[in-house]
Amino acid sequence: MVLDPLSPIAPARVRALLLPVGRIKRSRFLEFAERLKPESIVRLGDVSPDGRPNRTMFSPLAFPAGKIIYDLSPSLPPQSQLALSPFELYREPLVVMGIADSTELGCGHNSSTEDGNGGVTQGKHSSTPEERDVSNLLQEMELVRERFPKALVHQVLFFDYKIGGDLPALPEGAIAVPPPEQSKTTTMKTVMCDLSSLLLAEMTSFAKSLQALYTIDSPSSSQNAATANGWSSWTSGDLNRRSSQIPSQPHGSRSGSPSLIDRNQYRMSMPAHLPSSPLAHPRPATGPQPASPPSSTQSPPPTSFDQISGVSSGTPLSNTVTRSSATNAQRDSSLERVAVQGFGSGSLSERARNKGKGRVGCVVGSLYLHAGRWGDAIREFVESATIARANSDHLWHAKALENILVSLLMLAWAGMDFQIPQICYPVTEKMAPKSPQQTPSSSTVDVLSAKTMTTESRLASFQNLTALLPDLLNTILNFYTRAANFSGESLPQLPYSETVIRFSKLMAAVHLSNGKLDDDALAHVVLNAQFRNRTKLTSSRVLISPTRVEITTMLFRALPPVTSSSLATIDYTLVLSGICSVLSSLGFYRKKALVIRELISILIPGLVQARKLGAAEMGVHPATGLTGLGALNATGGGAVGPVASNPGQNDENGGVRELLGVLCHAYGVIGSIFGQPDTARRSESHPSKATGDERVTDTNYDDSNEAVISRALSDANLHAFGNLNLKMVVLRSCIDLCEALPDFHGILRFTTELLRTVGSGVAPGPRGMEAITALSKEEQVRLVTNISRTVIAATKFGVKDVEAEYWDDFLVRGVEVVEPPTWKAPVPHAKSELVAAGAIAQEAEKSPFIYNPFLKKPDAATVERTLIAGEPAEFRVTLQNLFDFDVEIERLSLESVGVKFESKKTNIIVGPYRTQTIIMEGTAWEAGSLRVTGCVVKARNCRERRFPIFREPWFPEKDVKIKRIGLAAAKPSTDRPTSTASKTKIQSQPGPKPSFLELTVIREQPMVVVKSTSLSQSAVMILEGQINFFTITLHNLSSTTPVDLLLFSFQDSTTAQLQAAMSNKAIAPAELYELELLFSHKQALRWRRREEDGEPTIPPNQTATFEIEVLGKPGLTSAIVQVDYAYLGVPRREVTEKFYTRQVVLPVTVTVNASVELVRVDTLPFAGDFGWVQQGGQRQLADGKGIHHGDDGHGKTGPKAQEEEAIKVLRRRLRSTADARDYCLLLLDIRNSWPHPLKIELQVREPPPTLAQNREADSETIWAGAYTTIDRLQPGHTSRHILPLPRVFLQNPHAVIPTLNPANQRQFVVSASKVSPDVERASREAFWYREEILKLVRGFWEEERTGRRGSIELRGIRLNPRMVEAVRVEEVSVEVFVREGTQLGPSTFEAHTDELVTLATRIHNRSSQPIYPLLRLQPSLRNQPHNVALDLSKRFAHNGLLQRPLPLLQPGQAAEDAMGVCMLCRGEFEIGASIEEIRIWQPAAGESRAERSGDGDATGAARAGGGGRARADTSALLMDSSVLGEKQRRMWTGRENCVIVVRDGAEASDGDMDGHGDDHDSAGDDG
Repeated sequence: MVLDPLSPIAPARVRALLLPVGRIKRSRFLEFAERLKPESIVRLGDVSPDGRPNRTMFSPLAFPAGKIIYDLSPSLPPQSQLALSPFELYREPLVVMGIADSTELGCGHNSSTEDGNGGVTQGKHSSTPEERDVSNLLQEMELVRERFPKALVHQVLFFDYKIGGDLPALPEGAIAVPPPEQSKTTTMKTVMCDLSSLLLAEMTSFAKSLQALYTIDSPSSSQNAATANGWSSWTSGDLNRRSSQIPSQPHGSRSGSPSLIDRNQYRMSMPAHLPSSPLAHPRPATGPQPASPPSSTQSPPPTSFDQISGVSSGTPLSNTVTRSSATNAQRDSSLERVAVQGFGSGSLSERARNKGKGRVGCVVGSLYLHAGRWGDAIREFVESATIARANSDHLWHAKALENILVSLLMLAWAGMDFQIPQICYPVTEKMAPKSPQQTPSSSTVDVLSAKTMTTESRLASFQNLTALLPDLLNTILNFYTRAANFSGESLPQLPYSETVIRFSKLMAAVHLSNGKLDDDALAHVVLNAQFRNRTKLTSSRVLISPTRVEITTMLFRALPPVTSSSLATIDYTLVLSGICSVLSSLGFYRKKALVIRELISILIPGLVQARKLGAAEMGVHPATGLTGLGALNATGGGAVGPVASNPGQNDENGGVRELLGVLCHAYGVIGSIFGQPDTARRSESHPSKATGDERVTDTNYDDSNEAVISRALSDANLHAFGNLNLKMVVLRSCIDLCEALPDFHGILRFTTELLRTVGSGVAPGPRGMEAITALSKEEQVRLVTNISRTVIAATKFGVKDVEAEYWDDFLVRGVEVVEPPTWKAPVPHAKSELVAAGAIAQEAEKSPFIYNPFLKKPDAATVERTLIAGEPAEFRVTLQNLFDFDVEIERLSLESVGVKFESKKTNIIVGPYRTQTIIMEGTAWEAGSLRVTGCVVKARNCRERRFPIFREPWFPEKDVKIKRIGLAAAKPSTDRPTSTASKTKIQSQPGPKPSFLELTVIREQPMVVVKSTSLSQSAVMILEGQINFFTITLHNLSSTTPVDLLLFSFQDSTTAQLQAAMSNKAIAPAELYELELLFSHKQALRWRRREEDGEPTIPPNQTATFEIEVLGKPGLTSAIVQVDYAYLGVPRREVTEKFYTRQVVLPVTVTVNASVELVRVDTLPFAGDFGWVQQGGQRQLADGKGIHHGDDGHGKTGPKAQEEEAIKVLRRRLRSTADARDYCLLLLDIRNSWPHPLKIELQVREPPPTLAQNREADSETIWAGAYTTIDRLQPGHTSRHILPLPRVFLQNPHAVIPTLNPANQRQFVVSASKVSPDVERASREAFWYREEILKLVRGFWEEERTGRRGSIELRGIRLNPRMVEAVRVEEVSVEVFVREGTQLGPSTFEAHTDELVTLATRIHNRSSQPIYPLLRLQPSLRNQPHNVALDLSKRFAHNGLLQRPLPLLQPGQAAEDAMGVCMLCRGEFEIGASIEEIRIWQPAAGESRAERSGDGDATGAARAGGGGRARADTSALLMDSSVLGEKQRRMWTGRENCVIVVRDGAEASDGDMDGHGDDHDSAGDDG
């Protein structure tokens, strides 16, 4: 319970002074004082009465329900307040308690004490250190009695006195207080009751001494001023109230009264004793003593009014009141003597004597009020008020009415029945008689019998008192004002102002209780308790009486006049503080701020003057600044000032800062810590200091995101509230006041608040036009310098934790991870990608179009949000400074939640008005999730605190509509409904959104680098078609983590070009297939993996070597070897979650030079007789015995020997075949582009009989019997190679051109350009026959000098329709021959004239569909003009039709048709044959299209090397009319016409073949 010094019931309290006695620590003294405070209210029924019959005036038995309220204070009131006693008796301490610590007994080293003259007196009866210390304490208490002679009770309390211990027994009169563990619940209460018993007993003597006086002077202004200037002292011995506890002195040892002493010979503050006589040391108290010293030492009573000092107005009050030791009879005789002498010629008037009687009665009533006997007090006050009113003593009349009101309030609080005396009603003033002897009877009868009130009577009394209060209070104040018209009777400004404040507080309590005086209001008035029901002051309360306006009008009467200089600075401060307190309770915060500004204007000059005086006393120049201010707080040569004002131990200036904070809040100043106590300080024993963490956190400071956002919104409202210039003026005044104290924390706080107020309080965007500081650059620099100067001064004086609060919550504008290098960045992969990686290694040769996730470019955002445990990562932190001075950051670290994370602390200087970035390192030590929530920043001279991350710009929105006025406009806006009937709400202003950096920390991963390669400078030179090898050695730098996953991927310079070309939608299907084949089967780089090695691994700190194959491709200039590696820790099939890999990349520079170039390609069909071998062992042309008209002579020299040898080899090759017409000639022109000779080797193989062998085209077994030509080609030379190429039959030459990329396998793939069906069919035929040729032909080159070897790229072969015609085998072949004749050549036969021979036609259907053939035979004369050749009516006879249909010819079926013919003349006849479809064959009902088309589509796909599932419907759909045109009837013609050489019969019998040529020619002529 904290007692209000300006409480309305303050006159009812007993002031008790607590003083430390002996050796005692400050903390112990405060602890003991706190034990007394709970028992500061003592009920009279619990107090034992004094047994002496002359001490029963204030006996507690007369009113057991009364209570004594102690005001326990360790300090003495100012002299200006002590001078008001006994007019206001509550201002001086009536009880002095000496607090002693029993645990310190025996700890001293001196066994002697000094007497009053400085001599040393040995303790006679002290044998132990404890006893000597007890004796010394009692002697010190005697000195206390001498120093405070006006106090009624002087008592020493021995705290923590253990009963039954080693401590000596205490003498009589000392009170022992056991420690808390030995105390009972009533121990402290008993102590206070014992003290109260002594107090009530001594009050009797004091009251009787007062009653012996004839008058008491009023506390005039002149007296108050004289007291304040040191003319008199409360501690002087002029008013000697030596209590009965003082032991009796030996005769002549001390003077019993100081009245015989010349007061001009000693200081007023010294004890009252004769200067010539030494002060004998008093002996310990042994029991109750007489109330006064012996009568021999007393001055005689006054014999006239001139001898009464109270009559003289010039004599101070302290010189008029003395303690009387005479009995009641002596008092009566003295009164009678004075009364008798008062009727003399020089006596005072009866009016003055009655006035003095009323004043004495008012003071005695105050004693009853202190003693808790409120009914007796009211009786005395009523009598005094009646007398004062009758004698126009307005000052004491008002005081008596005031004390009556206090007594009534105490009775009401205690629940006693009371009635308001008639003297309190204003109407009684006119009806009151003027005779001083007449007293209204109701004034005493109403209060004599106090009893417990009933509910009805109590409510009635409360209502009557509430109704009377405004008039009564105004009447009292008017009496005080009226008293100023009389000389020497005016009330000083200090008690008048305090009285007005007390009355205003009483009225405010009634107002806050809704205009009624109830228990809640009384508890607030008496005990300073809070109201149970908090009153809402924001709404209008004009209907509650008294209104706030009326209370404020009364309150401002307490303001001292502007021209008044009688009040000291401390008194002026108390008055203004009391006014602020009342205004605050009424909710008038802006009026309160005006008064606080006035208070500051009063304090600053006083503090500056005190600083000058203190500096002069300490020898410090006043202009030394803050470094010299600490010395001004020195106390009597004790500790230096900063020790006394150290806020870490006892923040004495905390209340001042709170007061200034209230002032700033009223003007809308932005606070440094919104909603946090200013006195909160860091704990010196924080655990983080022990662990080496320099960051000090304090739960009193809230730096969370919610708190920062709340502060930002509040600051935004405060920026728009009030006047900025006025805020700056207020803050400068606060800074000046704190500098004058000096208060280091206050200087820093309000300097920071000034910076926050003039700042923009926003998070600006890139342009930053909104971030404008409303303060000049020079003043900003001055403020920052002031902060630095204050911190340095505080540090010099040893004051800890003096740091400012940083002024911008938007310091951190961004935190992001710096993208690591490619070789360090972890790339995330799913489990499916790991499975796909195994498929890539197996299917690389078949389909490289399988998606390779390791070749994709990693997502930068994902990589930036991934950290590796144990490896440092770099973070980019963006800081902003919106002021015109540099900000020095001493420490900056990242704050995170999640796994263990450490960031390297760094420092930086942020330049003025800019955004600046800094790179710092941080390391996560565990795998898991990590969230970076902000930064912990220690700016120079500022508190280390946490700053959230505000990446996005934020500006407060201005309210379009005004919804709040007054101080409510400074509060943050909240959500409000759109209307009373609407459920929707208008959202309040959105605050800044803090950002977070979400990171994923993975387990430790190895670090692999390329240690070495077999390449010189990572470059390689190869020829086109050459395959070379090089090795890579990888080194695992990790000392603990192995590599158990290695995946190789390759990229080269041709890849991008090929992909760009393949992405062209207008490209022809054949060209697309060529690009895809080049992309898939002609990879530039490949890892040569050996099966026996197993899965590659690299142990920690070990190396591994890998072999890479390089293929020389045209256009290859550079390549990249990419190795993805990781540590999985488990087998690949057991990976269940996402895994991460790292990449190590080796760039390789490749130079590909030209080797062999394919210049020209052509195909030729064989001549009819070339290479024909006669069956049955007949003559062969290969032997040179056949008919060949082109051979002029056999003995002539032929071509070059090399060409002849090639022809011989070719003939031998053809000799092994059944029919040389199954071949064609492939002509290849090869040029050597390399500057060295090359050996050229070309091979042609026979087509394999089965499809499976055809798919193994690259197998070396099927090339065992291949036709091979070898040639050595000089640089720059071109040679032609002739190869016998087997003709090819395709079941479906018009099949769709496939695509190797599965992504492009659509149902309809045609040429992008609009071409005719004929062109489309020709293009497809050329594609498929070219593919068959490439399967049968291959070539190699070799540089014999160096051993280089490579393949010849033959995919440059392109076929035209003529070449296709030479290569292909028709679907339906037609062959005409003569059965009986002699065969002279492949299609040449010999016959005789007029001889009937059989002409046969053989038809072979190789297609997959049946046909309805129509045979057409066309005989003609050979080598004749067209009109002659067809005139056969007399030359050629045939038995049958030359054009006739044949039966249905099934697929693969061969049929022959024969007819008889007879040549009627000799010569050469040529018979041509053709087959034409009569009609298109249609499948029967139910026959599937696959059965109809056979395996043509599958065969085509097989020829393309695709394999896999056959797409049965694709071919048929693509051969629809939309692509290849409408299906029409087909016709096939034989490749060679049948030639019949007809001779006469005589010629034939000669058998002379030598003349065959001549005869033939003549027959031809004859024909």
